[in-house]
Amino acid sequence: MKKEIIYLSEYLAKSQTKGEFEPYAAILQALNTLEIYTPSKYDQVKIQALLKHGGWSVPSSFEEAVLQLDKVLESFLPSEISTLKKSIFHTLIASNFPQKKGFLEHSYALFISQLEPVEKTIFDNLTSYVLHINRGLGVFCSLEDMQSPENFVAFGNALHVKLLELIYNDEERSLLSDGLKELLGVYLGIYGKYLYM
Repeated sequence: MKKEIIYLSEYLAKSQTKGEFEPYAAILQALNTLEIYTPSKYDQVKIQALLKHGGWSVPSSFEEAVLQLDKVLESFLPSEISTLKKSIFHTLIASNFPQKKGFLEHSYALFISQLEPVEKTIFDNLTSYVLHINRGLGVFCSLEDMQSPENFVAFGNALHVKLLELIYNDEERSLLSDGLKELLGVYLGIYGKYLYM
C-alpha cells in the first residue's frame, strides 16, 4: 500500500496538464528537499507498469489517479483522521461563509450552488489548499522510515509555502498566510498524534 501511494503521487506529479500536476510535484519536491524521499526518473507509462506489477489498479487518467490516491490514503490512515478532517473542513467552510452555512446542513452540492462567482473562487482555492495539505501529510505518513517530528513540521511548512504560491496571488497570500498557517498547525496536530503518540 505504501508503494502504491508513492507510485500514484509520482504518476500525478508527472502529468503534463498545467494547473493539475503542480501540487503533487510540490509534495515530492518537499520530500526531496528534506532528503526524505527522492522521486524516481520513471515516466507515467513506467509507473503504470509498476502499479500493474504490484497488483494495484492502474489509472487511465489524472482524475482516476486522484480518486485512487484518496481512496488508498483513506484506507491507510486511521479513521479518526478522516473524521477529524471532515469536521474541520465543515467548520472552516461554515465560518468563512456564515450567510450560506445553512445550506451546508442539506448538502455540499446545495451549498456550492448558492455561492456567488467570487465566493466560488474562494471556496475552490480553500478546498484545493486543504485537499493538497492533507494529501501531502498522508503521503508523508506512508513513508516506511519513521521520520522525526522536526522533519514532519518542516515538510508541512515547505508544502504550505509552495501551495500558497501555486493557489493564491501575492495580495491573497498576504491576507491569508497567517490564517492558513494556523490551519496547517491544526492538521499537523492531527497527523502528528497518529505518527508520534
